Amino acid sequence: MKGFFLNTFDKGKASVYFLLCLGCVTISFNTAAIAAVIPSISKDLGISDFAVSRMISFYMIPYGLGALIYAPLLKVISYRKVLASTMLLYAISCALCSIGNLLNNLLLARMAMGLSGAAVTPMALMIIGDNFDSNIRGRLVGVFFSCSFFASLAGIGIASFADWRALFYIPALLALVITIVSLLMKSEIFDRSQTGEVNYIRVFTNKRIRNVFLFIFVISALYHGVHQWYGVYLDKVYGLSKQAISLIFILSAVGGLVGQNIGGMLSDKKNRLFACYTGFIVLSLSTLLLSLHFPVIIVAAVMVFISIGWTISHNGISTLLTDFPEEERALTASLNSAVRFISGGIGFYLSTYIVASSFATNFFIIGIVMFILVFLIKYIIISVEHKNGE
Repeated sequence: MKGFFLNTFDKGKASVYFLLCLGCVTISFNTAAIAAVIPSISKDLGISDFAVSRMISFYMIPYGLGALIYAPLLKVISYRKVLASTMLLYAISCALCSIGNLLNNLLLARMAMGLSGAAVTPMALMIIGDNFDSNIRGRLVGVFFSCSFFASLAGIGIASFADWRALFYIPALLALVITIVSLLMKSEIFDRSQTGEVNYIRVFTNKRIRNVFLFIFVISALYHGVHQWYGVYLDKVYGLSKQAISLIFILSAVGGLVGQNIGGMLSDKKNRLFACYTGFIVLSLSTLLLSLHFPVIIVAAVMVFISIGWTISHNGISTLLTDFPEEERALTASLNSAVRFISGGIGFYLSTYIVASSFATNFFIIGIVMFILVFLIKYIIISVEHKNGE
């Protein structure tokens, strides 16, 4: 581990990497917490849980569409300018959410948050792929995405005792800090623009890229059709308080943190495919268990394992994308965020029709589909599998 960080610092890349990690913290701070406080927002605004839950898809789908913009944009504009401008817009959008009292205003501000926040992850994957050795990328990707779970942990913790509007005050301030620092920081990396080719039509003509992103689309839709309902599920089925719901979300976030780092180690020490298998088996079996009615403590444990499984597979896929040739890296980094969030928003939206009749049915159907997909992983991913030493 010491050598890992020395490698990062010796190449003068640490400041850029850590600023990108702070960006991940910023855009992730309220992502999970929003799902936890939907019942609280519902009571505050005097509207139904299902109406308020639209805040999730109104963020996710614009985020996914926004991610498609940044790969071609970064070919003509430097990383520095894109990061500074998008973080400034994100700060303004969060501030508008923090003072909103009408659902439509909140939904519009959430759309702007999604469009602006989408720049961070593809930019981070491009920079990691272009500037770091392949044998440490898995851990760098793992630490980067782990930041989202630290942020989720903090956001959920604050949501347990503070007003839900605090979930927007803090990332607004962090985004403003990133804007200022990114403009002042001296870095050759930030002054560059992306050199890889960006041609989204290749997704349909390149079998390797098409298969991987088709898989990402499906698993993201399935996962968000489960995870984004946690808050409402625990409120409606178990009648838990805001504090109890937040505690379970915190445990789930810790599970995600553990899973990201396990996934990073498996990706680097074993291979990307092994990480995908391991994570998706844990994810599918845990989702099936969630369809059963257990005591709350068991439900909390199941949700933790769902997070672990999701993040192990998430790391395997994300690290796999950094192994694509340089000329394809900008394309895959941009599509990674786009596909995950568009499909996640669609998956969540479609799941509302099943959840309206039964949470258990929703979790069971999704768990079964996930389990079937386990047997298809090798046919989809093996063509781009990266192994150490190859």
